[in-house]
Amino acid sequence: MREHIITSYVGVGPLKFGMTRGEAHKILGAPLSAKKCQFFDESTEYWSEKRLQLTFSDADDGLVEISLYPNLPNVQLNGLKLFEVPGAHAFKVLHDWDDAPIMIAGTTIFLKLGLAAGGFGGHDDSNKSVAVFAKGRWDDWPTEET
Repeated sequence: MREHIITSYVGVGPLKFGMTRGEAHKILGAPLSAKKCQFFDESTEYWSEKRLQLTFSDADDGLVEISLYPNLPNVQLNGLKLFEVPGAHAFKVLHDWDDAPIMIAGTTIFLKLGLAAGGFGGHDDSNKSVAVFAKGRWDDWPTEET
């Protein structure tokens, strides 16, 4: 994929929440590796050279989360190129769009945007990451003060 356009609660480009592993593999090819989660009924597949991770429910094989990292090209939400602007600027814009994010284990979760962001507050932009998730995925988590 040459661009990674995020649509809140829908997916990233042709990758749509609810699609099966087989459907995702037709788009991306086979993953380099996969790992079953210890705590939830889900597995994450890795395309490490592209720094792309997809998490699937093992119960129904549906895509529930897409994780993206700075070396992926053209990662954007609503026209904001998340990894091509300074982290503090991107975080401010995300916060303007969702002024009530929640914090869980150092990650900021923007429920209005269907996006979790990490590493946007520091000076090292290479630590940035975003995870885009299906509706309902983070709704029941306890929150920390933001």
